[in-house]
This record gives sequence, C-alpha cells and structure tokens, in this order.
Amino acid sequence: MMTRPWLSCAIVATAVLTTGVTGCGGAPAQPGPARTARGSATGQRVTIEGTSALRFAPMIVHVHAGMVRITLKDTGAYPHNLVIPGLRATSPTVTGDPGGSIARFTVTFPRAGRFPFHCQYHQSAGMTGVFVVS
Repeated sequence: MMTRPWLSCAIVATAVLTTGVTGCGGAPAQPGPARTARGSATGQRVTIEGTSALRFAPMIVHVHAGMVRITLKDTGAYPHNLVIPGLRATSPTVTGDPGGSIARFTVTFPRAGRFPFHCQYHQSAGMTGVFVVS
C-alpha cells in the first residue's frame, strides 16, 4: 500500500485548527487553510497568529459583517501588528516577549467584501492576509 504523507499532514493540519497547535511533523507552520470566526454572545471572535516566518496564520479569515473581536498572538520573536487599511484600524503591537505576546481589539466590518490586512513591520516580506466578509 502506498502512503501519502501529504494526506496525513493535511489531516493533522485540519485537527490543528481546532486545537490551536501549529506545525506538522516538526516542520515550520505553514499558512493554513482559511478559518471562520467563532460566534459568541458578545459577537464573533477570531485568533490570528504572527509567526517568525513573517506570516499570519491563518492568512484568510472568514467573518460576517458586524463586530469582530480579534486576538493577535505572536508565536515568534519579532514584533507584529495587524493593519486593516479599509477600516483604518491598527492593532496594538505584539512582541513575543512575556506579557506582550497577545493583543485583543475589536473592529466592525460594515458590509460584505474583502478586507486585506498586513503587518506594518513586515508587509514587504509578504506578511499579509485578507478578511472575507459575508
């Protein structure tokens, strides 16, 4: 029987999104599949990680129009923030240092559409993503 290592990694990656663990088989975490915001009594919530590979995980985030509580988590050693130009919104900077590795902020998406975001420090290195709002 021929094994397909990529299939195993895909299954693990799917499980990772529900557990919050990153990486597969010790490999550096790659930009994962799109993630949908979780709903709660206080609105939608989503967590986006900034990595030492200068990428967001996930890079594509699905939300509904309205208020969204975003948690930006620094899983590496570089400072990151999240800028959403279409909303004129910028998160606090996370540093990866103790006490500075998580920032929470709330934005309101006024309508359906695509809202690109980036890290102001690493945009030129490709640290970008998009909110897909329905």
